Amino acid sequence: MNRRFAALFIMAVLSFNCVAYGQTQHDLTLRVTDDTGQPLRGAQATVKFLRIGNEMINRGITDENGEFSAHTDLSVGTFLRAEKSGYYSAQMDNTGNFYIPPGTATISFVLPRVLQPAPLHVLRLDYLQLPAQSDWVGYDLEVADWLAPHGKGKIPDIRFRYRREFDGWKMSEEKMASVRQGNRDSTEEELRFFYGKWSGELEVSFPNPKEGVAEEFDRYWYYNELRLPHMAPEDGYKPSLRYQANTYEPRKPERLVGYFLRTRVRLNESGEIVSANYAKIYGDIRFDPRGSVSFWYYYNPRGNDRNLEFDPERNLFPRTMSGTNVMNP
Repeated sequence: MNRRFAALFIMAVLSFNCVAYGQTQHDLTLRVTDDTGQPLRGAQATVKFLRIGNEMINRGITDENGEFSAHTDLSVGTFLRAEKSGYYSAQMDNTGNFYIPPGTATISFVLPRVLQPAPLHVLRLDYLQLPAQSDWVGYDLEVADWLAPHGKGKIPDIRFRYRREFDGWKMSEEKMASVRQGNRDSTEEELRFFYGKWSGELEVSFPNPKEGVAEEFDRYWYYNELRLPHMAPEDGYKPSLRYQANTYEPRKPERLVGYFLRTRVRLNESGEIVSANYAKIYGDIRFDPRGSVSFWYYYNPRGNDRNLEFDPERNLFPRTMSGTNVMNP
């Protein structure tokens, strides 16, 4: 009886882990192409199946169809990697946005070519405080600061405007009384910031005609070192974006999207673009309704140069500047 119970218990644990971690697949094919859509032969492929208590690693090279296949009897997770000299490498596993759905038979990777890495202004901004509410404020991508009177920026490459609402406390009045007792030196505004429920809306826009943002979903290679195509597009830009967020509902998964920006546009008398500057943003802009934004941008200061393939050894911002240690091209 005890042995039968133990066997049933082990089977239940195995079943739970397979469901919880998401995989019971037996065969998986990794299909690799370059950024032009051509199958990439000879790429080094790794398919690692994570199993209860151990792992099974399959390594090989892709065939003339750009494919490499692997097999396992049972897995609770998967790790994939593909690389080839002259191309940017790709990697995916079962964490965060890189989740591989159960029963997946084929995973497609794009390995973009290494073409012309260039020096760019690259900065990762985390919780950049919006200096004003309900008013448009401009941000200079080359200076990496707000425009006056909020900073030393000179040209508004991108503009932000946000509104927020205090929607009450996260806890009961009784618990808040205890919190106030333990935080006697905190102001009411500080207490609201940390213990309040907030909702808000963020608008993103651009100051001049024909400037704007182009969203990229299909060619946002979130699993790759180079996550967007090498060149910013010539058209497809729209004038604004809008976000809504709050601090008390379950956080929605981030959208797998990248952005190209066209800014500093100058027009001739016929309304045609004479010159413009281009930038890209990896991932969605994250908005905290308490008054901050987070985003990761690459800016090319050379007019009419749409190349946004970054050389990580040549960041035009000083290395001593916070947020410049970015290795993704």
